[in-house]
Amino acid sequence: MLLKRLSLTASALSIAAAFAQPAFAQDTAPAAEAPAEGLGEIVVTATKRETSAQSTPIAMTVASGEELSKAGVADVNALSNIAPTVNIAQNNANTMITIRGVSSRDYSETGDPAVAVSVDNFYLQRAFALNAAMFDVERIEVLRGPQGTLYGRNATAGAVNIASVKPTDDWKLDAAAEIGNYGTLNLDVGATVPVSDTLSFRFAGTRKTHEGYRDNPGLKDGDDGNVTGGRVHALWTPSSRLSILVTGEMTRVDGVGSTIKAVPYSDVNSDGTLEIGSSKRYELNNQGYTRIRTKAVRTAISYDMDFATLSFFGGYQKSTLNRDNDQDGGTVYNYGFQQNEDVKDQNYELRLSSNNKTGFTWQIGGYFFKETDALLTYFQVHGLTPDPFNFYTFDYDVGSKSKAAFAQVAYDVTDQLKVEAGVRYTKDNKYQIGYNDIAGAYSDLDNHYSGDQVTWHFGANYQVTPDNLIYAKVDKGYKAGGYTTNSSFGPEQIIAYEVGTKNRFLNNTLQVNLSGFYYDYSDLQTQQEDPATALVYTLNAGKARVWGAELETLWQVTPDTRIDANVAWLDAKYSDFCTVTAATCPAANDLSGNRLTQAPEWTLSGGIQHDFHLLGGTLTPRVQTRYQSKSYFTFFNTAAEQQPGYWKSDAQITYTPDDGPFSITAYVRNIEDKTILTANSNAGYASAYLVQFAAPRTYGARLTYSF
Repeated sequence: MLLKRLSLTASALSIAAAFAQPAFAQDTAPAAEAPAEGLGEIVVTATKRETSAQSTPIAMTVASGEELSKAGVADVNALSNIAPTVNIAQNNANTMITIRGVSSRDYSETGDPAVAVSVDNFYLQRAFALNAAMFDVERIEVLRGPQGTLYGRNATAGAVNIASVKPTDDWKLDAAAEIGNYGTLNLDVGATVPVSDTLSFRFAGTRKTHEGYRDNPGLKDGDDGNVTGGRVHALWTPSSRLSILVTGEMTRVDGVGSTIKAVPYSDVNSDGTLEIGSSKRYELNNQGYTRIRTKAVRTAISYDMDFATLSFFGGYQKSTLNRDNDQDGGTVYNYGFQQNEDVKDQNYELRLSSNNKTGFTWQIGGYFFKETDALLTYFQVHGLTPDPFNFYTFDYDVGSKSKAAFAQVAYDVTDQLKVEAGVRYTKDNKYQIGYNDIAGAYSDLDNHYSGDQVTWHFGANYQVTPDNLIYAKVDKGYKAGGYTTNSSFGPEQIIAYEVGTKNRFLNNTLQVNLSGFYYDYSDLQTQQEDPATALVYTLNAGKARVWGAELETLWQVTPDTRIDANVAWLDAKYSDFCTVTAATCPAANDLSGNRLTQAPEWTLSGGIQHDFHLLGGTLTPRVQTRYQSKSYFTFFNTAAEQQPGYWKSDAQITYTPDDGPFSITAYVRNIEDKTILTANSNAGYASAYLVQFAAPRTYGARLTYSF
């Protein structure tokens, strides 16, 4: 079956080649660096070592900071612009990432993500903290598939590594200004300042604003943007062996934030689909607001011991969230949801890695994570008295600790064949202490969870030629168990089998990467909402199986013309799943055979660009598009809770003078102005389906300067 699907995927390439996807640095350097020599190489740290992306046996997407800016990737929400197999859901202030059909829908204070997101080796646990994580970015790596050995728990779907620009020995200034519709004004600046032969600084700042995409009459416009960030790196290299990097960072997000629209049950069509109406103008009766603050201090220390390098990564981050919104998405009811969180995170990793690149290579290490969260949340009814009535109250102190030890080794059996093995042991502890008052029913909580898990990796890589790699691997990943206010659950596990090949052909001008995979997914954690009360249960659902194949191509047709095309096929279904209300299984609510959430069967993307040498410089137009087939927001797979298949296209044109340090880009994104949902849930308390939307058509211009 898989070989048949791979064949279908390969044949679909001819279709996808006509379409478009950003010319991100997927295993390539920018075309301007060496156009006459075909595709360049890019160095990644996906394996916690510096390797060439094309020689790294992991399915991944890599993009430089410049390419992220051109593709409109200002935060994690926009990752699908450069990684077509990544799906993003925005639920209120929380960002949820799905890779290959695997995700976590539990964005609560006790939930864990399924994708390990880190900034400069600092792991970000809270979904709301992802919104302001990206500025002055050197590179982003999106790793697909479980990364349970080197990245640990909560990497069942994959990992996203964000690397910021670091100080160097050279003076450097980078600046950009962008204007656009919806009052968009984005300013970015970064400066590298070496003060001696051993000490250098990097200063960076960002200010991004736009008016709301949603006109909510009588209230401030929703889905607005107001982000401010600053970062300082200090790099001290007292000797050729020792490197010490200290980082201070702050970000703040203000404004209304995301808004919800209610689609009443009366607006469900005869075929079960929703009559959504306008995505740009709808009435609400509760003014929402969002306020996020983060402050972080991080350290990275590296010492070369000749035979190996000892590395330490550690840091502390304080994040606060204060928000409120119209929780019923309309004016029929008057519900609000006020959320206040004060989160403190610590991450520490000590790693020893051999310095040799051939023969027997190894790395060992230990990891520690700690988080505390003081939470006070209300589900409120407005309008009954001058002050809102707290229908539900949740007042908790929540905490978690995770300790891990890991080792990974590789051995060159021959000059071409390498075998790999890795293992990681993780111990998790969680607690939740406090009380809740649910419609007058008061309960004290004293929840505790303790568990451990061994994850592992085995692989074989065959470098057929310097330009052709074949690999096969099997990995175990897991997400820790825990509890919600009203339920407990165990860990989920994935055993992932993958084969792939990475290739360069035609004198290094054509890149063809192909991967096929099968996941044995057990005890997967599902969030089952009671529509009548809006309370959410997290339970282990049973089993799922995931088949898939991905084909990624990049062709430097001429030194001036580049085409990229990607095709992904995914068959992700529950094989054993009954909802919490099932007395026995199978039953009427046996959902076996349903697709996993946000797991479209087909994703096609691609793009084409060409350099025209005129006007004393280079004019580069580019068009790109992405198609995603139908997907579902819940495991019920109802027509009302689906995202229909859609195309989303972008275009841009960039002018770069031959002798100037600047460039200017004009762009339009979501040319079709397609209504794309990022969330959809059945809310009985509002007698409606509650939906949220991705950005509408946007356009503007960006001026960049680099010296």
